[in-house]
Amino acid sequence: MAKHRAIPVLITNDNSRSALTRVRLGNGLHDENWLQALIHDHPAILPISDIEPGFGDLIALAREVPCGHGYIDNLYLTPSGDIVLVETKLWRNGQMRREVVAQALDYVAALTMMGYEAFETAVARGQQAPERLFAVVRNHPEALEEAEFVDAVSLNLQRGRMLVIVLGDGIRTETEALSNLLQSHAGAHFTFALVELATWQNSAGDILAVPSTLARTVMIERGVVRVENGAATVHPIPVAAQKGPQSISSADFWDMMAKRDPSLPGAIRSFLSALEPLGIYPDLKASLNLKLDLADQDKPINFGYIVKNGTFWPNPASWTLPEAIWRPYFEALARMVGGTVIDEPNNRYVAVNGRSGPKIEQLLPQHQDGWVAAIERVISTITHSETAGFEETAC
Repeated sequence: MAKHRAIPVLITNDNSRSALTRVRLGNGLHDENWLQALIHDHPAILPISDIEPGFGDLIALAREVPCGHGYIDNLYLTPSGDIVLVETKLWRNGQMRREVVAQALDYVAALTMMGYEAFETAVARGQQAPERLFAVVRNHPEALEEAEFVDAVSLNLQRGRMLVIVLGDGIRTETEALSNLLQSHAGAHFTFALVELATWQNSAGDILAVPSTLARTVMIERGVVRVENGAATVHPIPVAAQKGPQSISSADFWDMMAKRDPSLPGAIRSFLSALEPLGIYPDLKASLNLKLDLADQDKPINFGYIVKNGTFWPNPASWTLPEAIWRPYFEALARMVGGTVIDEPNNRYVAVNGRSGPKIEQLLPQHQDGWVAAIERVISTITHSETAGFEETAC
């Protein structure tokens, strides 16, 4: 039986309705250059949260960036130094599809040979490029300090840890074949995704672009390095020895914690294990969030999050909990770090110097038991409270 796409319907303010028509790019006006410009000007059209939830906001760097193996169509960074490269292609046949995937992997290999300065120089040679990488992320609220940002980008380049997207207007899955091709490229540590950007048109000629992720995220494990006859070669890890797909976001987070203190990842994991019996689970997106699902609540309670620069912010707890519950929790945290509770409109948190949140190493491991107890008290208060619907009374 033939498969048919659903057809989107455009509904205007006056409730008039018109079915959209699927159109193919490549008619001279809407070509690959048009597609590259679209995703450069509107990075949010790329479904990054579906592929790497921990990457956060995507910031366009440049187009047509030279890398020694050709020109990268579109290049992006996140405020925490994550690297995303996109190859665009208007599909014509399966062979072309495999060639563009192999080409994208060659670009990864070329980037892994660059240090930060060489990478910055390459980006500056692209189209619509900034002179300095940090300039594009400096004002973002989640930006690292410049030295930390440079270190993060450098480490991602060195390890080949980046997100590779092949974006087209008519991709049809060859996932198994592409996975085999990807698994043959050892020595890098990247996530790969196939993304289709379907384009639909109304009678006025307006175009609706609808992105969708078609291929499962693939994280390539590092290869096995063997020295034979004086020459070093990299071999893929045997399938039986692989642990399955991983997340770049998760790897980046733990790397940055270890850089702060080699014992910190173990301390955080110990804390998470202590919270598990309470129903608290870690949700790693742009940051590591501490969440709790309650049966009678639409949204999980968030007890705070650890950002990649090591700062802990309990702010989200005040968004869903009434003051009588969140304030004692904040005060308990403040006592642990010798800080204060800041209570400003739409900005409630714990500060150690009147302004900044505490670093996670100020809380862990020395205050693990106290922190777990503080969270347990919050849960107990919620569970035994006679006040119904506390969300409506939250401040």
